[in-house]
Formats: sequence, structure tokens, C-alpha cells
Amino acid sequence: MVTGPRTTLATVARRAGVSLATASKVLNGRTGVGDETRERVRSVMVELGYRPTTARADLPGSAVERVVVIFDRVDVNMYSAELLQAALETADGLGIEVMIRLLSAPGTDTTEKRMDDWARSLLGGGCQGAVFITCELEPSQIGACNRIELPMVAIDSQTMMTAGMVTINSANFAGGMSQVEHLLNLGHRRIGVVAGPMSKVYASERAHGALAALLDAGVPEPRELLREGHFTYECGLEQGGSLLDLPNPPTGIVANSDVCAWGVIEAARRRGRRVPQDLSVVGFDGTKVALWSSPQLTTVVQPLREIARLAVRTIKAMIEGRAPDSPRIQLATHLVVGGSTAPA
Repeated sequence: MVTGPRTTLATVARRAGVSLATASKVLNGRTGVGDETRERVRSVMVELGYRPTTARADLPGSAVERVVVIFDRVDVNMYSAELLQAALETADGLGIEVMIRLLSAPGTDTTEKRMDDWARSLLGGGCQGAVFITCELEPSQIGACNRIELPMVAIDSQTMMTAGMVTINSANFAGGMSQVEHLLNLGHRRIGVVAGPMSKVYASERAHGALAALLDAGVPEPRELLREGHFTYECGLEQGGSLLDLPNPPTGIVANSDVCAWGVIEAARRRGRRVPQDLSVVGFDGTKVALWSSPQLTTVVQPLREIARLAVRTIKAMIEGRAPDSPRIQLATHLVVGGSTAPA
């Protein structure tokens, strides 16, 4: 019998010539695997000396399902906190252990072997699936994950929908439209847009939704009223201030996130502009920042907790070999009116 501390379930799956999901089914005693395949996987487990990372008391010899949640960066913001809290709660209820890590760059060596090694590194600690949050994955990274048949779910993916990956996000385009439509209904016609990085899919969708609402209303789209930035307070402070410093400033501004809108409100305060009397501001996300803002922020609420819960349930199903309901899932947004908007 060959033993080795680095033997993972993915190693077993490759040796047995099955998918990671099938190996997981055998390990956890689930149905949906032929007798011959089941025996082959078990034989490889014995041959390699594979042992489950963590035993479950109610199913001796089985392993707790483990998922790695990967962020592109660690930001202390309510968006990440809401997602992570709901993901951990859901995982705990389903008996899933969660590991958290940052997305490591693929480097300059993108050969197939190097990328396969990178993908296998995601399986450290016995992880059987990965949830990526606002990560920008290179095609070489996605291809490597597909080759080792790693179940993948992406929340607010920064790249377009890709084969082998389930994407979950809010209806960003519709949310962007509702931001501007609210201001149009209040009589505003000169409306500024503080957008996120337009190279990111979800940021671009929000901005294009806002611009589409202006177009539908027959309002000219002055290019000087569109600012590209980031989902940060500093961006709202800088780009909001830039809009307010125009000779003919906007009477309303829609921001790419609640925390960015908070920065816009501060930019207005520093210039002696009152919100909402002199300037209406609309955010996006529906986090606690909207409640903490003074005045309370009008914002587009996206169901962050439900997105996280759905991501965990989906990755669990994929690990167990069940097909996801859809490769791309969008959840509806809705506008909540606070005190930061008023008639023009």
C-alpha cells in the first residue's frame, strides 16, 4: 500500500479515471455510482492510503464536504461581510466546512502543467469545490479547473459566463436602470453616473442600465457626467467631487455601490451642497451602509444573503454530482427609497 500525506480525493479520482464528484459520492456512500466504478474507486483509495480529512460522527469513514471560498482581495466592507456571513451560516447548516483564501495570480508560466498544479492547489485541505467572489479568472485558470473537474461557482464574476462554471449575481442592468428611473420620476434631467471599472461585467451592466434609462427617457447622455472608478468611498469622494465641480453640475448622482454613494454625499457636504435639497444620491447594494448614511440612503437592494446561500447549495449539489439548475443565475433587485433623494 502506497501512503503519502499529500494524497487528496482529486488524486484518487484521477487514478480511478472518474470525476471528483463521482469520487466524492463513493466516499460519502451516496447513490448514483455503478458497482464496478464504486469498487474501482475504493480500491484506489486503499492503494493510495487515502484517508478522509475529517470524519463525520453520523457516518463513520466518510468525510465532511469542504468548500474553499476565494476572494480576489480582502476588503473590509459590508458587501463582503454580508456574503461571507450568509455563506458560513448556510454551510454550517448543511454540514459543510469552509476554507477562505485569496485568489493567487497564475504568474507568467501558463503552461498546462503549471496551471493544473495551480488548480490542484485549490484542493488543499480536502476541498472539493470552489466559490469565487468578484474574482477575475484567466481562461487558463478556468481551463485547469475544468480539467481536474473542480466544481466552480462564481459570485459577481468579473469575466463572462464560462463553460464549467456556474455564475450567480443580481440583475445589475435592471438595477442600474431603476437608479436613474427613480431620479427621472423626481424630475431630474441632469444625472451623473459614478460607475465601477467598465472592464468588469457586473460594473459595466450597472452603468449601461443607467445609461439605457436615460436613453429611454429621451434625456441626452452628456459624456462628461459619466465617471469610471471603483467600489470605494474614496472613489465616491473623488469622482462625485469631480462631477460637482463642473460648471453645470448634476442635480442627481447614481453611484456603483452604497459605500461609493457615501463618498459622494461627503463630497457634496465639503462643497456646501445639501443632500437631498441640492443633490439627490442613489446607491447600490442595500447594505447597512445605506442605513448608517445621513440622510438614509436611497439604494438598489441586491439579495446578497440569498446569493450566498444559493452559491453554497449549488456547489454542494455539484460536488455530489447533481447538475445545477442553470449555468447562469440572476436574482432580482429592488429600489428602497431613503432620505437621500428629493424632487429636482
